[in-house]
Amino acid sequence: RQAATTALRPEFHLRADRFYNAPDTEMDFTEQGGLMWGDQAIGKLVKGSEALKPTAEAFVDDDAGPEVAQKVQRRLQHFIDRKIAALFEPMLKMQKDEEITGLARGFAFRMVEALGVVPRADVVKEVKELDQDARGMLRKHGIRFGQFTVFMPLLLKPAPTRLRLVLWSLTKGLSEFPESPPPGLVTIPVEADAPAGSDTMSGYRNAGTRAIRIDMLERLADMLRAEDSRGGFEAKADMLSISGTTLEQFAD
Repeated sequence: RQAATTALRPEFHLRADRFYNAPDTEMDFTEQGGLMWGDQAIGKLVKGSEALKPTAEAFVDDDAGPEVAQKVQRRLQHFIDRKIAALFEPMLKMQKDEEITGLARGFAFRMVEALGVVPRADVVKEVKELDQDARGMLRKHGIRFGQFTVFMPLLLKPAPTRLRLVLWSLTKGLSEFPESPPPGLVTIPVEADAPAGSDTMSGYRNAGTRAIRIDMLERLADMLRAEDSRGGFEAKADMLSISGTTLEQFAD
């Protein structure tokens, strides 16, 4: 074993160097928080000091030694930090904007904490306290104050959504992470045993047995303003198409 370890040591260093110099495009994260180099699992993400700062843990054989382990860990950390910076750029830009002050700053912090999507019911008081100037500052950074959700539309795209679910699952300490919905679907079936809040993090809102995409729900809400939603109304074709439902599903 000792002879083998001695013979393998240069190979460990060569492989670590090759990995360290590999481009980010050769790496990826899985929906369960694994870290991949090509088709090889090379590490995993663990909960860090805050949601946007997870820690990369490397899978390195003890025989490779601490120097190799540190090198691999450092490269994995660079990869995930850059991925977060790229996919959450609009939100991080807002966080750094020093012109945002007072209550608007507090609300921006709340949005960062919520990874760019928060049910309006959870922030009713904070939204009420924001004056028009404060709202204007936040809108300038792409925050949309919807009837049901306060969100950043750019962060509802498939790539940030996939990463948001992983980061959220890490902070929640889940053993199995919810998977991101297939891109392009306006409505999906509600998963009965999904952890509470995962619909919001997926960019959807549960409504009966179906979940509807947050941005489409807002467009539907605009259409329904003129309708008598308490007494009942007749669903029109454009309501069905915007919600991606059949008449029965829409009624439900």
